[in-house]
Amino acid sequence: MLKTYRRIAVLAAFVPTFMVAQHAYAQDAEKTAAIKELLSVMQADQAVKGQADNWQAGAKQEAPLVLEQVLVENKTLNDKQKQAAVDKLKKNGAVQRMVDGAGTAFTTDGFKKDALQAHYDAFGKYYSTQEIKDLTTFLKSPTGQKFMANQGKATQEIWGSMMQKYGPQVGKSMRDAAEKEIAAASK
Repeated sequence: MLKTYRRIAVLAAFVPTFMVAQHAYAQDAEKTAAIKELLSVMQADQAVKGQADNWQAGAKQEAPLVLEQVLVENKTLNDKQKQAAVDKLKKNGAVQRMVDGAGTAFTTDGFKKDALQAHYDAFGKYYSTQEIKDLTTFLKSPTGQKFMANQGKATQEIWGSMMQKYGPQVGKSMRDAAEKEIAAASK
């Protein structure tokens, strides 16, 4: 009898926890669906593409500067060799190759997936499921006002996390390409 009572007590302790976990899962699924609808209405795919295009354009603009910086920082070439490398780099199209290859990480499916996930994470963090539903209908309500007040923070967090993840990768890729171009030009 005591064993049965203990089992019932243990089960009674875990049932509410299980029920809360099931409820939380249902809320997460509902919230995820609400965010998906909101992102569709907001045309988040286009926003991600636009941001990626902007960042890629910035990387392309920086590419010649990265090539120059890598050449200046090169410790294996003397000044005469560096000047010769500059001439070769100009003649062999290295600058254009650097520009053409800059920021390609921003055009990948991985970037798009990560950017959309960052949207889910940020909106999930700042808004309840009901608020997300209210935002989707674009009603002029207190919820709509809250959206406007927090949109900048969420957007900053989304693109900050993307730049933090992809910025170093793009920078390294550009530096590696610059080193390769300088090595080829110094032969």
